[in-house]
Formats: sequence, structure tokens, C-alpha cells
Amino acid sequence: MSSINLEDYAELLAEVAPEVKDVIEGTFHEAARVMSPAGLEEYLEGARALTKLGRGPDLVVTYLQEMPLVVKECGEDIIGDCITAAMKVSSMTSGEVITLLFASLPSVSRHLGDAQLVRGYLTLIHQLASTAARGLRPMLNHMDELLSKLTLSGLRRWANFGAQAYRRDFDNLTSYFNLESADSRAMLERERRGVLFVKVQRKLNFYLRALWGRDFFLRPSGADYTDFRPYIDNRILHLPDAVDNLGDIPGLELYR
Repeated sequence: MSSINLEDYAELLAEVAPEVKDVIEGTFHEAARVMSPAGLEEYLEGARALTKLGRGPDLVVTYLQEMPLVVKECGEDIIGDCITAAMKVSSMTSGEVITLLFASLPSVSRHLGDAQLVRGYLTLIHQLASTAARGLRPMLNHMDELLSKLTLSGLRRWANFGAQAYRRDFDNLTSYFNLESADSRAMLERERRGVLFVKVQRKLNFYLRALWGRDFFLRPSGADYTDFRPYIDNRILHLPDAVDNLGDIPGLELYR
């Protein structure tokens, strides 16, 4: 960490947004607990890049505050993906929407629980920015509710339905992504799965620890295709991101 000179970045950012200097000093120590020196450098370079977008201090402040929480859930390799996603959508949407994107990322990371799934989510955001940009703001405001009920694949189908159905009807597009319309709620219920992995992950960890006397590393994986099977990669057990009940057998028992 000694190779990272915080003052170099703080002074640069403060030139554009003086209030950012206090924020970066407050978040740097938290970031240092979850990031390596290389990760810290990428984190601060990301703040520099966002500052140069010229979309106001709120965007940079939100990024600085929220990204350590995202890294805690998904690892520091996700930092570059988040910055790249913000840059890609910057020409398609407002600074307020990009700020919302970063503000909702900790919740997204907790719900998805895996860096690869978060990357898939960022890809979806980019796609929607080009096809249904007016739906992004209301959708991001409801992201916690959406991902408490849907897998990433379910969210993608729900969002793509609204984007295609109302691509030329802006009022109904906004209503759909704001979860106000009947078809939005109906599609949400249609895409719901039985048990989401993230809701039973802690129980599974406790169960395996009690059974084997050791900790296991579990991660969710997109399992929309019928021949998906759990697999082990780099000592991590990858399980389906959701399991439907099988008759009278609840999803938790199927996970076990």
C-alpha cells in the first residue's frame, strides 16, 4: 500500500470537486481493507476517469463510497468492469442515472453473489441504455426488489420484454420499469423462481460445516439451460443461482 500516494489523487479530484477530497480520505482506509495495492490504484484511477466525465461530484462521491462494498462481495477484479460499464453508458444516459448505477451496485452484488454474474448485469445495463434508456432510472430505483425475486436471467427476460413491448411508448415504458403496470407485475411473477441461491447460501454453509467439519466456498452460477450441473472450479463449488421446488420437495432440500 506504500506505493499508493493518496494525496496525488485527492488533490487532482479536489480541483474538479472540492467536496470529493473529504470523501476519498474517509473511504480510502475502508477500501484498503478489501483491496490490494493494485486494486487501490485501479479504484483511484477509476475515480479520476469519472471526474473527467464532467458529470458532477455526486457521481464520483457515490463511486468512492460504494465500490469498496462491491469489492467486498465480488473481489477487486470487478472494479475495471464497473468503470468500463459507466464509460459505455455515459454517452447514452445522464450522470444521475450513472450515479444510480453505482449506488445500487452493492445491493446487486449481494443478490447476485458472483463477479461473473455482476458482469452479466452490467452488460444488460449497457444493452438497455441503447434500447430503453428511459427505463433505466426507474429500474435502478427498484433493483433491490427485482433481484430479491429474480435471477439475472429472469431480470434480463423481464427487462427485454418491457423494452421491446414499449420501445416507442415512453409513458408505458416508464410505467413498466417502475413496476406500476399490470403487465410489469405479471411478468415479474412469471419469471420468479422457487428458491434463490443467495437466500439459502448461509444455511448451506452452516450445513456443510456441520456435516464435514470444514468450510466450503460456494458461488451461484447462471443455470437457465436444462443440462446444467454443479461443478467445482479453483476449489469453489458452483451451484445453480435458483432452484424450483420439485413436487413436495422444497428448493432448500434440493440444494442440500
